Amino acid sequence: MNFIWYILIGLLLFIVIRTKSRGFFWKAKDGEKLTLKQFFKRWGSGIQGITPLQQTKTNIMGIWITITGIVAGIVVNVLIRLKDMWWWITIILVGSLILTLVQFLGSWQKFKRLKATEKAMKEIEERLAKKKRARK
Repeated sequence: MNFIWYILIGLLLFIVIRTKSRGFFWKAKDGEKLTLKQFFKRWGSGIQGITPLQQTKTNIMGIWITITGIVAGIVVNVLIRLKDMWWWITIILVGSLILTLVQFLGSWQKFKRLKATEKAMKEIEERLAKKKRARK
């Protein structure tokens, strides 16, 4: 466990030293050199521009990762039990799996509704644009 802490501290020191020696934190796509403050300012403005559909899609991907981890935990716990002392972990994991599946179902339904809403809004915008062109 201490080894992991040493790696994390070393990585943090590497980033700090590299940033100090270069004078900038990140290089943008256009070649502009960004300080840490500028980087987080751009990152924050980018995060604010995420649509609800994109948020829901990302949430679904995260839920899949969680489901995979829970199922792996159940399988490992069932296969490698230590003298039937850890049966309660299986109960907790199965309960977590059920709740996560319900969460996935809700997110999936939300994703489908948002996708349909976005499609309908695009159709309305196209119709309005056609009416505007017809009036001219």
